[in-house]
Amino acid sequence: MGLDHLIDSAYYQYMNSLSITRPLVDAILTGEGDTARIDEECKKLRQVCQMEDFERKQGQKKLICDVSPSVGRYLDLNKEVGAFSWLSAKPYRHLGFELNHQEFTDAIALRYGFPILNLLSQCICGKENSPDHALSCGNGGFTIMRHNEVRDALAEAASHAGLKAVETEKVLLPCDNHNLPHTANTAPITRMDVYGVGLWGRLQKTYIDVKIFHPEAQSYKKKPIRSLYKYHESCKKKNYNRRVVAVEQGGFSPFVMETLGGLAPEADRIVRTLAGRISVKHSGTTYIEAVSFLRTRIRFALLRSTLVALRGSRRKVASVGLEEVDLNLLGVGV
Repeated sequence: MGLDHLIDSAYYQYMNSLSITRPLVDAILTGEGDTARIDEECKKLRQVCQMEDFERKQGQKKLICDVSPSVGRYLDLNKEVGAFSWLSAKPYRHLGFELNHQEFTDAIALRYGFPILNLLSQCICGKENSPDHALSCGNGGFTIMRHNEVRDALAEAASHAGLKAVETEKVLLPCDNHNLPHTANTAPITRMDVYGVGLWGRLQKTYIDVKIFHPEAQSYKKKPIRSLYKYHESCKKKNYNRRVVAVEQGGFSPFVMETLGGLAPEADRIVRTLAGRISVKHSGTTYIEAVSFLRTRIRFALLRSTLVALRGSRRKVASVGLEEVDLNLLGVGV
């Protein structure tokens, strides 16, 4: 599953703790000992433990290097911030954290690049169907649905964190009289996914635009995930940053995620900032709890919409001419 073996790691950390503190414990029990010598012994033991920990991590890296490139790619993607949060979540139905048997099986297969059983062999676009194609194909509106689910979860988190005037799909002001770079989006009607006041500072307007990409698409497969994050964040900033700053007098932040759940640096910064505000606003919630919940909430919004895209029908239902039917069949006024 790509998770640490907590029993083994707990024992390992416990033994390290015993080794490092043994000189000090002995001095306390005997009531004698040179403080400088004890400090020196503890320092040496700490260095030994750090070296053992380093060697253990090097062994893990070597193990990853020994697997095939495709498996190594998925292992790297699964280590990204936020990618694994759904695995450790309790299945709360009211929060949308529940998956049925097929959804869980498909989610595990996506996580490790395993074959997905009973998937249609061909897409309606004419191309051979596969998990990578299903998550990249624009037919059926699933890419838009995936984007909107993450957008709504982010707006909900912003409102819960105490931001003011939170709304989605906010239309930007016209930019006719402003000299903007040629890369800027100057369309008359341009919308931002999430808008709120107070994220980065008091009464500071913040505009957030969401981008979801599939790292295993043909054009991305051979590119490091960090460079993909940087590329998509840069594209968003080229399109909107100057316009938001010059026309709206606000701040712009891209929220970039990949389909396996990894958060780009600026997206993770947004989540951490919202979590900090939630922990301050709700005294019974710690910062760590808030970060964990927000990552899980956003991850499940992405996961559930991704699973729908994987098996959902992309064919349009044939029209039965409802636009020509008088729906008031009983002649009763509404």
